[in-house]
Amino acid sequence: MDIKVEIISKETIKPFSPSSKSHKSHKLSLLDQKAPNCYTTFVLFYNKNSSSDLENVIDSLKVSLSKTLSYLNPLAGRVKDGITVECNDQGVDLTRANVHEDMSNVLMNLKIQVLRKLLPMNPLTRSDDNVLLALQINCFACGGIAIGVCISHLITDGSSIATFLKTWASISQSRAENDNITISDKLFMDCTSIFPPKKVHSFSVFQFGGKDQLQPKMAARRFVFDESNILALNTKAERSTSQVEAVLAFVWESVIAAMQKRSNNNGIKNYVIRIPIDLRRRIQPPLPQQTMGNIIHMVEANWEVSEGPLDYKLLVKKIQDSIKNVTKHGYDVKNMDDRVRTLNKEERILGSTSFCKFPFYDIDFGWGRPKWASVGSIAPNLVVLMDTSDGKGIEVWLGLVEEDMAILEKNQEFFKFVSLSQSIF
Repeated sequence: MDIKVEIISKETIKPFSPSSKSHKSHKLSLLDQKAPNCYTTFVLFYNKNSSSDLENVIDSLKVSLSKTLSYLNPLAGRVKDGITVECNDQGVDLTRANVHEDMSNVLMNLKIQVLRKLLPMNPLTRSDDNVLLALQINCFACGGIAIGVCISHLITDGSSIATFLKTWASISQSRAENDNITISDKLFMDCTSIFPPKKVHSFSVFQFGGKDQLQPKMAARRFVFDESNILALNTKAERSTSQVEAVLAFVWESVIAAMQKRSNNNGIKNYVIRIPIDLRRRIQPPLPQQTMGNIIHMVEANWEVSEGPLDYKLLVKKIQDSIKNVTKHGYDVKNMDDRVRTLNKEERILGSTSFCKFPFYDIDFGWGRPKWASVGSIAPNLVVLMDTSDGKGIEVWLGLVEEDMAILEKNQEFFKFVSLSQSIF
C-alpha cells in the first residue's frame, strides 16, 4: 500500500537554555570519525492519547525537546571540521505531518518505502554540513502518532539514540505530571583521550556492495523470528548461543547462499559479516552506559569458500569467536586499527547492527509505551535486528540488492525458521 503524507509545518527547535562557555564545542573521537557518514533512523508508533488533545501533545513534545537539547547540546550544533562539533545552538529540524490513513492500516502493510515517508529527510545523505538531528511528528487519521527520527551517526550509536529518546521522553512525562527529574549534564563526554582522533574519513553506506553496486537497486524486507523459531535455531547450532548470535548467523548463511547463487562463485573467495561491539563496559575504566557518542568497535567474522560447504554451526562459532576477546578479556585501545575498512574485490561484506535489549519499548512520553518501534530505512547489504514488541522474538530488517533478495525469498530452508505472521498485531 501507499500512504499520503501531508507536510503541515517545519520549524527549528533550539535548546531551552543556551550552551555555557564550557560547552561551546564537542570533540569527535576516532570512533566518531570512523562511523558511517549517514543518519540512523527510528520510527516510534503510539496509540491515540485519550487524556490530552493533539495540540497539547505536540506542544509538550516541542517544549520537552527544547529542554532535552539543553542537556545534549551537541545535537543542536553543527560539525565544524573533521574533529569538532560546534555547539552553537543552531537547533534541530522538526516537521509536523498529517498521514491520511489509520495507523493500524500502515502497521498491517509494512514496507520500508512507507516508513521512509514518516522520516523528515533522506537518511542516506551526507551529514557533514547539515543538521545532526531531524524529527517528524506524524499524526494519523485515527489519532495515533508516529515519531520519525534521523540522527547523525557521526556522534551517536545505538545506545546513544536510546539515551536521547529516553531523556526526551522522561522530560516530557515529568512535565505532564509536574514532577522534577534529575538528568546528568555529562551525557556527552570527551572521549578523545581514550580514542584520539586521527586523519581518517568516514565511509559511505554504499561502500561494501562492490563497484558494480555503488548505487544498487535495493530490496528491503522484514522477517520475524518468534521464540519457537529461535529455540529451533539454538538446537540447530548445537552449542550455547544468544538469540542475536543464532539469528545473525542464520541470516548470514542465507545471504551467503543467495550471493553465491547469483554470482556463481565468480571470483568471490571470502564472505564477511561486520558486528558492532559496545565498548562502554569493556574499556578500563568503564564508561556509563548512557554516555553519548560512538563507543563501538567493529569486529569481523569471515567464511572462505575454500573451507567447504556452508555450515550453520561453523558460522555461529565464527561469530562467537570474533567477539570472544572483546567480551572475555576486555578491550585494549592500543590494538585499535585506525584504518577505515575498504572492500577487497574478492570478498562480499554484510554489515550488521543489533538494537536488541535497548529500551525502545520503554520510551513513554506520558501516553504509554510504543505500539511498535522500528528502523525507518535500511542500507544495502545490511541486516538490523530489533526485539519484537513482546520482547520474546527478533525482527530482522534486511537490505540486499534485488537479485540477491529474489534468490533468498525462494530459499525454502530460510522460511522454515521465519514466522509466517509478519504483522505486528
